[in-house]
Amino acid sequence: MNWVAKELGSAATVGAGTAAVLIWPIVDGRWWDLTLPIVVGGAFGLAVGLFAVAGGHYAARTAAFWPPRTRNRWRHRFALCSAAAAMLSVGGLFAWTKVGSGNSSLDPEYLLVLGILTAVSYAFAYVLAPSTTTDVDR
Repeated sequence: MNWVAKELGSAATVGAGTAAVLIWPIVDGRWWDLTLPIVVGGAFGLAVGLFAVAGGHYAARTAAFWPPRTRNRWRHRFALCSAAAAMLSVGGLFAWTKVGSGNSSLDPEYLLVLGILTAVSYAFAYVLAPSTTTDVDR
């Protein structure tokens, strides 16, 4: 399994799991009521994963003219680009929903969710990073 499949699979799984955990107190023991939130959470996680994959491909392009010195630095660059792409996409979605709602005040919950999403995306991308820049295209 290549890194793209691992990244998308882990993003969809985390999205579905997060939706299930957030909705669990509301369903009051009726587990079949979790179906729709799990599907929506998985789809949202998959969308965030697609942006993270695009960030990983951007990291590989930067390595063409600025090669990393070590494997560890490559993994950090890969994770940084992936997490930044995920953060910018979700942050743009949050900004769009806040402006569209008519209440453009900044809520700390949005920043907290965005920070957690960025940290989790960075951690997953660091662990799942391809070993070399040439493995990105495979």
